[in-house]
Amino acid sequence: MKTGLLFGAFDGLHDGHRAMLKEAREHADRIIVALPPDNVITELKGKKARFSWKERAKALWESKLVDDVVRGDESLGMYSAIDEKKPDVIFVGYDQTDLANDLASYLENDGLSTPIITLSPYKPDRYKSSLIHPV
Repeated sequence: MKTGLLFGAFDGLHDGHRAMLKEAREHADRIIVALPPDNVITELKGKKARFSWKERAKALWESKLVDDVVRGDESLGMYSAIDEKKPDVIFVGYDQTDLANDLASYLENDGLSTPIITLSPYKPDRYKSSLIHPV
């Protein structure tokens, strides 16, 4: 069974997120989401999360598009979910270039060869969190 790990805030689950999760399922039998705590979202996005970690996790579970949701690290760049879950593949969104680069460095430094797949955008002019819920 192939396991995929996806990092994302999912702060208001929308059709773009659903399309991303469905695409990830095409590459893995089991999908795990590493969901960052609220303080990390504030650090990343410069604003508070609209929904709490618990609410975001519940929305993912209720979507039935994931097999597990784990709490992300309290600090950026640690990626403990990789060590704990040992995924066969890691997924990033089409707009997560910085994350993909940081993950590649992390994997290289740890001597891991886990592939990183960038998922396709789904109507990015309409289904992008920053457009749906601007500051």
